Amino acid sequence: MDMKTIDAYEEKYKYELPLIHKEFMSKYDGLSLDNGCTFYSLEELDAVNKELQVNIYQPDTIAIGNDGGGLVFLMKQEKEAKTVYLVDACDYDLGSPYQIIQDFNEWMEKGFEIEDIDGEDIRGVDYGDLYLIKMPKEGVKGLVTIKRAFNLEISTGELLQNSKSLPTKLLSNITSSKANIIAEKIGMPGLFEIR
Repeated sequence: MDMKTIDAYEEKYKYELPLIHKEFMSKYDGLSLDNGCTFYSLEELDAVNKELQVNIYQPDTIAIGNDGGGLVFLMKQEKEAKTVYLVDACDYDLGSPYQIIQDFNEWMEKGFEIEDIDGEDIRGVDYGDLYLIKMPKEGVKGLVTIKRAFNLEISTGELLQNSKSLPTKLLSNITSSKANIIAEKIGMPGLFEIR
């Protein structure tokens, strides 16, 4: 894809894409990697950003991709921007991102690895199924909180029914770090297990 096409897109949709990302898109317009990372094509960019409501929650940034789990890759809408913020898809807070990649090109050279706190690449290492192993103290109200926090595509009634025979599987393909962060955020650590 040539730069003129990307420039015209920027003008049409009122984005200022980082030059480093424009150069990447001119070589790879939309890229899916074996480690689960996806980078949006120019055609998808505006639709995905509107769907994720990035323009509402972080209007000076643009989502350029995701990790196939719960992380979204944000970059500042500045020509010279090189930094990528890996943020939780439920919380675009740049003040407390999961990880900050200082230089997009260096990250690309490393194969877009996403490290956990210990510096280990989390791809495929700690993905698993999320199980509810204990009933929340708040009963049904707690189940509703869990349903919302983990974005479960299941009715509250079905969740209640399933919770009568614990452990019950809630979700597939989630990292233990993401599950722990969500559990802490809703004040329910110890109720879940990754298997």
